[in-house]
Amino acid sequence: MPAAAPPRPTPRHPIRRRKANLNRMPLSEYPALLLRWLRQRFDLRDDMASPEDIAESVESSTTFRGTNLWVLIFAILIASVGLNVNSTAVIIGAMLISPLMGPLVTLGYSAATNHPGLLRRALKSLLLAVGISLLTSGLYFWLTPLNEAQSELLARTEPTIWDVLIALFGGLAGAVGLTRREKSNVIPGVAIATALMPPLCTVGYGLASGHWRYAAGAFYLFAINCVFITLAAFLVMRFLRLPAHQFEDESRARRVRRLMLAAAVVVAAPSVWLGYGIVQRSVYEHQAQEFVEEQLRFPGAYVATRQIDARQRSINVLLVGRPVDTTRLGQVRRQLGQYRLQPTTLVVRQGLQAYDSADAEAFRRSLLADVRARQTQQPASAELARLQQLAAGADAGLPIPAALLRELQVEHPAVRRLALTRLPRPALAADSLPADTVLVVSLDVRDSLPRPERQRVGEWLRVRTSQPRVQLLVQPVVR
Repeated sequence: MPAAAPPRPTPRHPIRRRKANLNRMPLSEYPALLLRWLRQRFDLRDDMASPEDIAESVESSTTFRGTNLWVLIFAILIASVGLNVNSTAVIIGAMLISPLMGPLVTLGYSAATNHPGLLRRALKSLLLAVGISLLTSGLYFWLTPLNEAQSELLARTEPTIWDVLIALFGGLAGAVGLTRREKSNVIPGVAIATALMPPLCTVGYGLASGHWRYAAGAFYLFAINCVFITLAAFLVMRFLRLPAHQFEDESRARRVRRLMLAAAVVVAAPSVWLGYGIVQRSVYEHQAQEFVEEQLRFPGAYVATRQIDARQRSINVLLVGRPVDTTRLGQVRRQLGQYRLQPTTLVVRQGLQAYDSADAEAFRRSLLADVRARQTQQPASAELARLQQLAAGADAGLPIPAALLRELQVEHPAVRRLALTRLPRPALAADSLPADTVLVVSLDVRDSLPRPERQRVGEWLRVRTSQPRVQLLVQPVVR
């Protein structure tokens, strides 16, 4: 009788076997194991496309001719319309179809692979795209009857540290996405995040309307995006060790490598300088805002407008309400050092009689920023109901501004816009009646309003609104 076969050993579970191996592993080998695991997880070469495919993809997005050129023009027009009507969805759609990012990635790729011919083509394409974009947007804003600067447009006139970080990280993501075998939604997402198209359209608006400060600020933002996207693409391509461009003459190859290294330094040096300057400005503005919020809060008075200039290191505020004596203002000035704001020129103006055109612009910017924030935070239906309630004047007890404007334009056609608001009016003495309110009427006029006509408008508003105290603010509209 044959002997019975020995029972087969029960196979051990792979996870249990791995745990057993880990338990037997010396502690000195754990760091190497962790590094090997991290390298496998974060290896960018795992699904990288072949160098030939990457070169073909980069070069195909460089030239602006035919389809690319028409798509660029259409994208500029769409973005201009979106900025003109203050539509975020339209602006996002324009950024999705914009081909502007191609030459920037090509600049980084050509610098990383020592390809001078491709670098020259990318620079020519970028200059051509910028020129056509400015011409198209400038022509649109010159022809459009809507010449008001909306909040979406104003948001592109002053770069911040966040724009620098978005451009850098967006450029890194775009370069990584471009070098993959399978394309994903990285490139469209980067096109939206880095926002190359809206700043160029804002430059066109500034050139067409004569707002040179808007044009300079928007072009500054566009330049920041270009520099940091190019720098990010250069870093990714160098990290991936893509093969360098081959030259027949080795001496020419060495000369080109030196030139490319110099070009990389030229790109990197301004980016560091711009980034440092923007960080300094952003920190100053944040500290100044905190100083105004905490130190300029007085009983019966509030800050109507604030103008913070980081370059001139100045804070200019307008206080409305109960007057504040010079002793308390002197104590406030001595607090500037605690907020790391020294040296800073602090100017505190009090009363509506100190209201000027700079206050009107600051107040308008604040309102537009508040409306933009509310649009992103509140549902559309709730915001519409709130605006309808304000337009009806249900809680204010005032005439409807739209109806009041139509009546005023019959005798004074130069008036373009009208806004109403109530502000507290402080008591004149300690034993007088409690503080009442003054009706502030803000008018936007086409050119100017002569003083006699302004007085007649003020008298008419007092009778029409049944308000004993009316303060008239007139702001010319630049066409």
